[in-house]
Amino acid sequence: MGDKVDLLVNSLTPSLNADNKLESVLSYNYYDERFHFCRPVDGPKAAHESLGSILFGDRIYGSAFQLNMLEDRSCQVLCTQTIPGSDAPFINDKIMKGYNYNWLIDGLPAATLKVEDRTERQFYSIGFGLGSEALGQEVPHFHNHYDITVQYHTVDEVHHRVVGVLVNPQSKNSKYDKDAPTLSCDAKEPMNLTPKSDNEVVFTYSVKWEKSDKSWATRWDQYLQAVDPKIHWFSLINSAVIVMFLSAMLGLILMRALHKDIARYNADDSEDLQEDFGWKLVHGDVFRPPQSFQYLSVILGSGYQLFWMVLTTLLIALLGFLSPSSRGSLTTAMLLLYIIYGFSAGYNSAHMYHSFG
Repeated sequence: MGDKVDLLVNSLTPSLNADNKLESVLSYNYYDERFHFCRPVDGPKAAHESLGSILFGDRIYGSAFQLNMLEDRSCQVLCTQTIPGSDAPFINDKIMKGYNYNWLIDGLPAATLKVEDRTERQFYSIGFGLGSEALGQEVPHFHNHYDITVQYHTVDEVHHRVVGVLVNPQSKNSKYDKDAPTLSCDAKEPMNLTPKSDNEVVFTYSVKWEKSDKSWATRWDQYLQAVDPKIHWFSLINSAVIVMFLSAMLGLILMRALHKDIARYNADDSEDLQEDFGWKLVHGDVFRPPQSFQYLSVILGSGYQLFWMVLTTLLIALLGFLSPSSRGSLTTAMLLLYIIYGFSAGYNSAHMYHSFG
């Protein structure tokens, strides 16, 4: 109890906006100067990341948030920032494009609690909005207050483990007075960034520790559960029916095309059998080496390399060696396996090239 709990920040990533459209694919560093987010006193320090995490665009740093195990905090001032009017259009544009914060506490991503429309089941949606925008609203609201709920599981009287992180972001145009002993976070007026003048923004947060019955081993279930599993069954059945239908059509076409040739082969006319007809007319082309067969050999070898990489990755994942808590582990494993199975590409390419002479 009282031990420091690090809150890490990751890149801001785009998501669906208010019109349910994805308008951007670029991510931005959390400490991009145009956002003017609060920085630690000694500067942001980069966290250790795997190769796969870096390739997927993760840029994880420490933050100025102060969290301690089982210690609730109410309306804490993170910092005050002056956002120039020249940077306000940039931030407002990212809000309207649906950009999200991405925070991490003890390896778990901060999420928002949402309800699925069809099943009315609650689920954890990773990330939370940079701001909010209502339909017809000209200037979006900028989220500068964060209600952080950390769920923990008690192992014994001394040891506790984080099993869930929820954040409820809010927009509050709070006024900070250095001479006042406390700050009130009850402001009703939202924080709007205007390009006509500088904007004084007070970043605040609250922390609540909530006991949970969820164990450490199952803490990722709430993040990874399928919202509507019926959709997956429908896709599988639909794909299987299409494959069977196309296979039946292909078999029917081949039978109709080769029916006359098969009937002729079964006849006892020796003179007809001496002449090539039907599909036998192309037997010379079938066994002739293709043009640029060296490129075909390279492509075939690469196919073997990708096949074994995918198969091995699936087996490793099924055995449980790739944990979602290890960010980028899947990508790192795929890259390493791709390099290892380079010998398969070389062997099969050389074998195919040799067979063509």
